[in-house]
Amino acid sequence: MISLFCTKTAINPSIKCHINPIYPTRTTVVKMTFYIYALLILFSQQLLARDIWTPEQAWTWFNAQKPYIMGTELTVSSAANQLEMWQAETFDADLIDKEISFGSKLGFTVFRIFLHDLVYFHDPTGFKSRMNTVLNSLDKYGMKALFVFFDTENIDTNPTLGQQPKPLPAKCNSVYAYSPNITILNDPSKHEILKPYIIDVVGTFANDSRVLAWDVYNEPGIGGSDHGNPVQEKLLQLVFEWARSANPTQPLTSPIMFNTLAQPIQANNSDVISTHIYTNAAGFERFIKNCTQYQRPIIITEFLARGPISSYFSNILPLGKQYNVGMIAWGHVVGKTEWNMPWDSWHNGVSYVEYPPTVWFQDIFRQDGEPYLREEAQIVKRLNGCPLGYHSKVNNWTCYNAYDTPKSWADVQAACQSDWSYPVTINNAFENSDVKTYASSLTNCNGFYIGLSQVRNTWKWPMTVPYNNPSYRNWKTGNPTNDANANCVVLNPSDGSWSNQDCSTQRCYICSY
Repeated sequence: MISLFCTKTAINPSIKCHINPIYPTRTTVVKMTFYIYALLILFSQQLLARDIWTPEQAWTWFNAQKPYIMGTELTVSSAANQLEMWQAETFDADLIDKEISFGSKLGFTVFRIFLHDLVYFHDPTGFKSRMNTVLNSLDKYGMKALFVFFDTENIDTNPTLGQQPKPLPAKCNSVYAYSPNITILNDPSKHEILKPYIIDVVGTFANDSRVLAWDVYNEPGIGGSDHGNPVQEKLLQLVFEWARSANPTQPLTSPIMFNTLAQPIQANNSDVISTHIYTNAAGFERFIKNCTQYQRPIIITEFLARGPISSYFSNILPLGKQYNVGMIAWGHVVGKTEWNMPWDSWHNGVSYVEYPPTVWFQDIFRQDGEPYLREEAQIVKRLNGCPLGYHSKVNNWTCYNAYDTPKSWADVQAACQSDWSYPVTINNAFENSDVKTYASSLTNCNGFYIGLSQVRNTWKWPMTVPYNNPSYRNWKTGNPTNDANANCVVLNPSDGSWSNQDCSTQRCYICSY
């Protein structure tokens, strides 16, 4: 048996170790096993810890993320906070998978997901297993996770494991939980308690391609300080160091909080820049230009605040694409967090219980998977390159999805509706040629239903929003026929001509939005 003694001095920073023989007792063996294990962790951290990425390394990583960093925050609708999301008793893998699938239909590539230290320390192995379950679901739909460790600007400052408080009606985020709790946060001598959590979780997934990045601390500097003591900033610096010591292949970040004590720590330690922007389009542009000072890739990890703030997908997401920044919205499926309620739902004298707001503040989906705003979902899909479909070469704001499973006209309408689209409307000869070229790629279909149909002896296109009823036609010679039952239109993919046919005939079809 041996004893191992290591020293490190300011004059000579290299670590020197000496081995001495000892004659062990049973207690000594147990203690030495623990000490050697701890030293191995120390040495592995000394060997593995990486430097902060250079701007060149950061841009190489960012440019490799295809097709585009776009997504939203994920708290499953059955969970009121991170504890209900991750505790074994309330972890709902099936519902998480289902709600992840909603995002895949929009072309999302990432979900930002908050973790919690209490769940880890209760059962490290089970916690990491549940993380792996979520990562498997994300990977199934071609998506990644951006995990968030700490968040100390929430309502519940001293959360506990077990059954969680019941959310307050019509108040957003009413029981979301501090991590760590305020007792640990406000006592820097206790911060080291959290070190194994960070090192173990990051280390476990340090080389996992299903993880996009690590957000080490959400919005430090906003709340939780004790009489001006910058405890959040102290923890922020430590968590960057701990996470980096695990040598992750993914970038580290923390959303820049401008004009706070946290800002220089975030700027000096983030591999890529992240920030939160809740403002209108003009304010968004100013904010982005301010972030370019760091000369690193930018990911907006929170936006979307409908109503007076005027942060919508329609006006903000196109700017994100224009400035080449990643875009992650706040809120996914409406549920126990009630992020559809505005921030002023907490103000005295404001009640939305009897009279809910006419516009959802955040969240994107209803619990059945239907978008809150269908037109909003269509905008997101277009800007995400028309997932699982074809982006029109003629009209940049049009996406097509062709399907080679034959259906009747009635079933085609229902199928397009379920995909938040309509049977395709064709406005002119250029679009018709574009659609024909796309349709001809499905070689097992000799005809595709398009959106034109005859209603009370009048040929009309679907009732889209806004309604569009172009007069363009490309009838095949001899069509339309006078057959009273041939009230639906099929496009021939070989030449782009149209013919009218019985609507009960099963055909392939094309949806558009």
